[in-house]
Amino acid sequence: MMVVSHVVLGVSAWVLAERAGLAVPSGPEGVAVAALGALLPDIDHPSSWLGRRLWPVSRPLSMVLGHRGLTHSLLAVIGGLAVLGAVEPGPGLARLAGPLALGYLSHLAADALTPSGVPLLWPWKQRFGIGLCPTGGLMEWLVVAAFAAATAWLELQMN
Repeated sequence: MMVVSHVVLGVSAWVLAERAGLAVPSGPEGVAVAALGALLPDIDHPSSWLGRRLWPVSRPLSMVLGHRGLTHSLLAVIGGLAVLGAVEPGPGLARLAGPLALGYLSHLAADALTPSGVPLLWPWKQRFGIGLCPTGGLMEWLVVAAFAAATAWLELQMN
């Protein structure tokens, strides 16, 4: 999926989780962190939006792991949460672990909609996906638009 799609889906996932009572509201910071989390798995791709900005991290990751490897797995999610828990960032930053993780998971779910799928159980090579949305294709935009519309509708209903 494209960068805009990942951001929209990550933010939508977080807003919907907050509105459904599944997440502790974290205000605008939570939305921003969900968007960041939705971009984070592509740190392994030097040409990605985040990879171009963090190339000292992205290039070595790409050379060692390739794209859609470890960073597109549940192991990365668990490892990231373990690191966050180990550094004990304090209550101000700890409340942002939820939006970061949900944004990250939204990226994995979105990429699972593409023909390439994702290696959720990395290092096992099996990829999981349904091949519904070729990257940048019409179906991608329809899925993203549907999620954005549902989120906007829910926001209007709640306010």
